[in-house]
Amino acid sequence: MSKELEIKRHSMAHLVAAAVQEMFPEAQFGVGPVIENGNYYDFVLPRTLIPEDLPLIQKHVKKMLNRRLKFKKDILDIGDAMILFEKLNQPFKVELLKDIKEKGTTKLNPEEIEAFDGKPEITIYRIVDEKTGAVLFTDLCRGPHVDDVSELKGLGFKLDKFSGAYWRGDQKRNINMQRLYSLVFDSKDELKKYQQQRIEAQKRDHRKVGKDLEIFTISDEVGAGLPLYLPNGGKLRNLLEKYMQQEAEEAGYMYVYTPHIGKSDLFAKSGHLDHYRDGMFAPISMVNLDGEGEIDGKVEQFYLKPMNCPMHHQIYLNKPRSYRELPYKLFEYGTVYRYEESGTLTGLIRVRGFTQNDAHVYCAPTQLKDVIEEALNRFTRAYQDLGIKDYKIRFSLPDFENDEEKYGKETEEWKDSVKAMRKSLDELDVDYYDAVGEAAFYGPKIDIQVRNVNGKEDSLSTIQVDYSIAPKFGITYKDADGEQKTPVIIHMALMGSVDRFIAFMIEMTGGRFPFWIAPEQIRILTINDAVAPYVEKVRKVLKEVVLMKPLKYNELRIAVDYRNESLNRKIRDGQLQKIPVMLIVGPQDEAEQVVSVRTQKGEEKVKLSDLVEFFSNFK
Repeated sequence: MSKELEIKRHSMAHLVAAAVQEMFPEAQFGVGPVIENGNYYDFVLPRTLIPEDLPLIQKHVKKMLNRRLKFKKDILDIGDAMILFEKLNQPFKVELLKDIKEKGTTKLNPEEIEAFDGKPEITIYRIVDEKTGAVLFTDLCRGPHVDDVSELKGLGFKLDKFSGAYWRGDQKRNINMQRLYSLVFDSKDELKKYQQQRIEAQKRDHRKVGKDLEIFTISDEVGAGLPLYLPNGGKLRNLLEKYMQQEAEEAGYMYVYTPHIGKSDLFAKSGHLDHYRDGMFAPISMVNLDGEGEIDGKVEQFYLKPMNCPMHHQIYLNKPRSYRELPYKLFEYGTVYRYEESGTLTGLIRVRGFTQNDAHVYCAPTQLKDVIEEALNRFTRAYQDLGIKDYKIRFSLPDFENDEEKYGKETEEWKDSVKAMRKSLDELDVDYYDAVGEAAFYGPKIDIQVRNVNGKEDSLSTIQVDYSIAPKFGITYKDADGEQKTPVIIHMALMGSVDRFIAFMIEMTGGRFPFWIAPEQIRILTINDAVAPYVEKVRKVLKEVVLMKPLKYNELRIAVDYRNESLNRKIRDGQLQKIPVMLIVGPQDEAEQVVSVRTQKGEEKVKLSDLVEFFSNFK
């Protein structure tokens, strides 16, 4: 988003708040940050909003756009600001100011920090009617804002929805607020385009399509964020995993298995307990019913693994390694567990138990470029096979200046890893862009960013270089000169989270998957029961077809619809279930020894004797 649009979205948030205050003079205000498609504002109101309130508030906003209203900035001492907001009966603003006075901005979350610029003085913005001098709204805000509301007139603006929220996200305090969302775009045409895109995205939502096509379900009995794959989803996932494994093994990766839990010492050594403890499941104290499990008076604790890396490091350390074994490449479909907040859980995209197609490469520094080049080539080839076209390569870097808690100090290891990865990208002559603050806590990474159905960028695949972990685990190799050297460790995942990758594929295709990975590729529709023997003959011919690209040894997946329903009903059901190919078989087809092949492109007759060749080359 441009800086100009960000300022206008922020200004519109204040104008919406002013309209709410005009309708509800008793309103108390939380925060009102800019978000990706507009803004939101949190309120405590004398009653619950209803859908009919949205057009009324919007009407107030439009009236304000036609008035001579100015944004006026004042700078106050923090004490004077507290007095001001106490008089205005705005306790939430007073609380923010008290926290700033006592503890500084580190107490605040990112949305709240929008109100401050880190200085002891507090910035206040008022919306003032130039004609009457009346103050319509006063807020804590570091700005900037437009000077005059007339600058907001040409925007595409619409109040979107409202929802519940907790003050400062703290459920324990139980301060219920109402959050009002607005859409704000540069023009009415841009707003309309976004709304149309959102309608299409809702149709493709993987939770809806996944339910309709019986791909996955979430059971309260099992637990939130723990997806269950239904037979169609199991087949889809199995095919994707086979394909990725074939590609990895051709590139020299070796498949391994590791356990779902590990000792606390392992995750302390890897740094996960320091950096991810809050996102991990609670420790498991390994004491049995007889009280056995203590070692030297200490109860041994295990954790569900949040990542596979520490396990792979132990496989590397199974025996001494030589430079002749490098690059040493390990690969696994490893299920990991992270206790995400319940409000963030979203179908397959944000879950608590998910599987990564995780790979780790241990290589000499001189091999880094070749490893990255092979990975990028393999990733882009897979994207082509899967029909993924809209993607970019992002170089994710640390932000030492603004996030020391995550990255620590800038060490020589960090400098070396950033320099080596940039050199590799430059020498490969690929288009990429920098993203400061997106690196992992242990090293920079290359992320392949895809555009989802909502128009947002998501990281789908990743290549992370790690110079820091090897010394922690004592990972070395004997070089040609007989000296022990430290390898570069590369974490990579073509699908990232398998579950999130499947969610992306569902939404990108709308459930109409590429033929080679469709759970059900061909459905035979019978006109009547008399053709049953001929159907079996057709099935036998189709079973001779084994696809070899992109996935090798991929036998056709065929079902038959023998139901006593009309042909139109069977075709309609096949279309709703996104079956790529339907074969229509009737008495006339049997007489002519043909089948009617129906796809999205239309319908054609194919001789039974030509079916093997037809589907062997089918795309």
